[in-house]
Amino acid sequence: MVEGQGWGALGVAVDAGDLYLEPGVARRCAQRCADLASELRGLRESAYRLRRVDGFGALPSGLALKAKFEGKADGGEYSLVQALSDHIDEVEQMQALFEKIDARYSATDDGTASKFGVIEHG
Repeated sequence: MVEGQGWGALGVAVDAGDLYLEPGVARRCAQRCADLASELRGLRESAYRLRRVDGFGALPSGLALKAKFEGKADGGEYSLVQALSDHIDEVEQMQALFEKIDARYSATDDGTASKFGVIEHG
């Protein structure tokens, strides 16, 4: 994949017939992407719970440390929640690509089967 083109460029290659996988592989990859996205969503939910951290005390240094850790979980510069959300988006794009490959394969397979049906009955 060329840097900056993303999964959409691969989708164009699928549409052009330039990118394909063996039968069943795309379906399994799409399912694995769905499973991974689900796991990442669970991790993101856990990260939301890390927004509140206790046990650093009331001293200014403790409060500063508390704020720093809470920001790393959510709300800070590229927090864990944001990183997980970005990963989920990426995996969902991958899943959509694999589903597209599988759908194209199925459509081609169905089209070929119907052509043979016409020949047999024609």
